[in-house]
Amino acid sequence: MALRLAIGIGHIARAVDPALYVEPEETIYWRPRPETGGPPFDAPRFRDLSRAEFTELIEDGKVFVVPEISKTWILKDWDCDFFQKDEEFKHAAMNHQYTSSGKEQKLGDDWQKDQTASGAKNATAPQVAPFYWGIKDVQFERRPGWTRKMLQRVAKSFQVPSFMDPTCQDDFASTPEFWFGSGSAGAKAHMDSHVQATLSVQIAGTKRWRLMPLRRRRAPFLAMIYSDGQPYENPEGWAPLFDITLQPGDGLFFPPGMVHETKNVGDLCTSSVTFQFNQPYAARFYRSFFPRIRFTADIGESWALIREWARLGMSGDEKGKGDSYEKARQKKDLEKHFGWLDKDQNGLLTLPELAKALHSPSSGLAWHDSNRDGAVSLEEFQDGFAFWSAVTAEAVRSTPKEWRKFQLFGTIENLEDIPGHLSKKMRQASFQAEMNKSPKESGEL
Repeated sequence: MALRLAIGIGHIARAVDPALYVEPEETIYWRPRPETGGPPFDAPRFRDLSRAEFTELIEDGKVFVVPEISKTWILKDWDCDFFQKDEEFKHAAMNHQYTSSGKEQKLGDDWQKDQTASGAKNATAPQVAPFYWGIKDVQFERRPGWTRKMLQRVAKSFQVPSFMDPTCQDDFASTPEFWFGSGSAGAKAHMDSHVQATLSVQIAGTKRWRLMPLRRRRAPFLAMIYSDGQPYENPEGWAPLFDITLQPGDGLFFPPGMVHETKNVGDLCTSSVTFQFNQPYAARFYRSFFPRIRFTADIGESWALIREWARLGMSGDEKGKGDSYEKARQKKDLEKHFGWLDKDQNGLLTLPELAKALHSPSSGLAWHDSNRDGAVSLEEFQDGFAFWSAVTAEAVRSTPKEWRKFQLFGTIENLEDIPGHLSKKMRQASFQAEMNKSPKESGEL
C-alpha cells in the first residue's frame, strides 16, 4: 500500500510480558517518511485519501494535514471580522484565556488588537493570550448570549469529508470550539483529556502548531501533568516532535495524548475551529503506547474504553485491577468468551462478530489484530488481553497504597476532581519515584 510506505506505518509490536515490552521509539513511529531528517517534523499532507487510508492513519495515531479541507464549507469565510459583526454571533460571550479573572468578552466587542500577556514562562511559547468560544458547551451550561440555535447554525456550516465515516457528522455537530487571536497569541502547551482524535481547521490567518506525544513514564501518575503551561516546567522538558504551519483551509489531524501548543504567525487576526470524532478511535496507538497511557492521569478517561476493547466485552474485573501477564493469558474465560463471539466457529473474530459485544467493534479489532489481517485469533485475544491486564496491574501495584483506590474504576468519576492539595502531593511523589527508578527497573531496555 503506497500510503503505508510513505508514512512508515508498522505493525503493532507483538504483546509480551510488559516487564520486557519496549514502546516504539517516537521519532521512528511518527517520522513522516523514511528519508525525513530529525525532528521537529513537518506533518505529511494528503489531498486524496480513501476511507481505508484515513482509518489506518487515525487508528495508528498519526499526525497529518489535509489541505483545502474546508473549501466547500460555509464557515471557510468566518474570519474575526465576521464573528465581530454577525448579528447573531456578536452577542455571544467568549473567554479570554489565561487572564487572571478569565474574563468574558462578547464576540462583538473590540478585541482583535488585544495583546494581554499569556503568562507563559517559556521564551518560545505564545506570549499573548488567545480568545476561546466553546459553543459546544451550550449543550450543558448557560452562558451570556449563547443559544442552541448558534450551535445548530455552526453544524450546518461544514460537511464531513468523504474519506471520513458519515457518523462523524454528529460528532462534529456536538464538539465545535473556535479560537481567535492576533499578534503572537496562542494556546500554551497542554494536553486535552479527549479520548478521540482531533481535527483543527484553520479558517483565517496563519498558525504554527508544535506537538509532542505524552512522554514515557517510569511511575504511575494520578495527578495531571499536562495542564496549560505545565509541559514547559516538567522535569522531562518541552521537546516538540512536530512543528507545523497551517494556512487557511488546512485541516490538522492528531491523536489523543498529544501535547500541543499554538501561536499565530503575522499580524492578521486568526480564527480556527476544532472538532473531535469517535470513528475511528486511535486504538492501535493506544495499544502501542499503552504503558505510558495507563501511567498518565491526563488521559485517564481512555482507560475504561481500553478495558472494553482488551476484554472484547467480557465481564469480570469491574474495578479494573488487572493481573500478571501469565495468569491473565491462561484464564479459561478467554477461550469460552472467544467461542461465544465466534459465530461461524472458524477460529477468527471479524467485525460483525465483534459488534455482538462492543460499542466500537473496529477498536476491538484494531487493539488485538497485531498482524493486520482483518480478524482476531484466539492467540491475539489472549495476548492483547494479558498485555492490558499486566500493565494495569503494574499501574495499581506501583501506586502508594493510600492512593491505589484512585486507580480503580468507581472510586472517583474524574481524576481531575481529586482535591488540589492531594493532587499536588501525588504529582510530587510520582516525579520523585521516577527520579529514583533506573531505566532498567522501569523496563526501558
